[in-house]
Amino acid sequence: MPHASVRASALSILGLLALSAHTAHARSPAAPAARASNPGAGVVAAVPRDAEVSPDRARQQWRAQRDAVAGEAAARRALGEDFAGSWIESGPGGGYRLIVASAGAARANVAGVEIRPVARNWRRLQASKQRLDQALQSRRPGLHKPLTGLYTWHVDPASNRVVVRIARDAQAQAVDFVAASGADADALRFEYLDGAPQTTNWIFGGLSYITAYGGGCTAGFVAYKAGVPGVVTAGHCGKAPDRIDVDWSGIGRTPFGQFVHSRFPTADRGWIASSSSFAVSPQIYDWAGNYITVKGSIEAPVGATVCRAGPKTGYRCGQITAKQVTVNYPQGAVYGMTESNACSGFGDSGGPWIDGGGQAQGIQSGNQGNSSAGHNCDAPAAQRKSWFDPLNSILAEYGLVLTTG
Repeated sequence: MPHASVRASALSILGLLALSAHTAHARSPAAPAARASNPGAGVVAAVPRDAEVSPDRARQQWRAQRDAVAGEAAARRALGEDFAGSWIESGPGGGYRLIVASAGAARANVAGVEIRPVARNWRRLQASKQRLDQALQSRRPGLHKPLTGLYTWHVDPASNRVVVRIARDAQAQAVDFVAASGADADALRFEYLDGAPQTTNWIFGGLSYITAYGGGCTAGFVAYKAGVPGVVTAGHCGKAPDRIDVDWSGIGRTPFGQFVHSRFPTADRGWIASSSSFAVSPQIYDWAGNYITVKGSIEAPVGATVCRAGPKTGYRCGQITAKQVTVNYPQGAVYGMTESNACSGFGDSGGPWIDGGGQAQGIQSGNQGNSSAGHNCDAPAAQRKSWFDPLNSILAEYGLVLTTG
């Protein structure tokens, strides 16, 4: 692929992001009560604050999100190879609708779904992204210079492109990398991202724990392996056989368990087997005195509302903005991440992401950079970036069974 054509694409469309500071107030969790708050109530309260929409609009979006899984599946079957992705979008008369992109004739007729013509099918877009992934995986320390200015890339169905986010001074580096990868330059769009990706494991929260290195992270979801209870969390928080502690009000610092599985980079996932002295519960603490019951792990689509919990920023909601995102952390790249505009901060790593119906979504990994306050919650919703590792692939890799209630 000639450098000139890639460079022209690199300079054509660029986005801007900014961060500022906000202070969150979180309360330590008490023991889970027998009652579990309705997760929908938490979403109704948090979405207007975090996503800058009214409560009525939040409820409308949830209804569209609830129907999107079946609608996308039907459209995918009808379109076959022409399928080019899907997302939830705000309609011109208010409300929300599911959009499915088609790279061929819009021959599908699915109730509640708008078929939108595009130039490239999903397979072609994924092929370009995979070339970028393969080029990154082939790089070797000492032989290749670090790609410090290339931050993330993912297939964006709404623009029918592979979006590559870079630092403002990394245009030449990005163009050279893309050209060497063999990715289809016509399928790429470059954007600026102010703030390099970083993991968020400084303090502790959720079912908070202290790492073996003295830092802290957040426990995500309770899951069993061969009858042994434990919690799913982020891989960058520890590695087997690291032991971890908790330090909660009323019990003091106490050994909690140890890492049995961990993978970071390439992914950001781990599982901690808990000690026999801890009871487990299929709930999430929202850092406001409530407990949200986990109902399952049905994956939500792009555009869906999801929320996350952690000690630094509490219970925060936003929309899924991208899937299968490659995030190039300084410690190494991770693949297949889901992106959201919900805010996050240091100490939230490993924490749970969940939708309004109690469906577990994933495990907090990192964000695009924190202010001096240690989070990105003061940035406008359209400018925030947080990434989580999808839960179902973690359960499958480690042979875990999610605990639900």
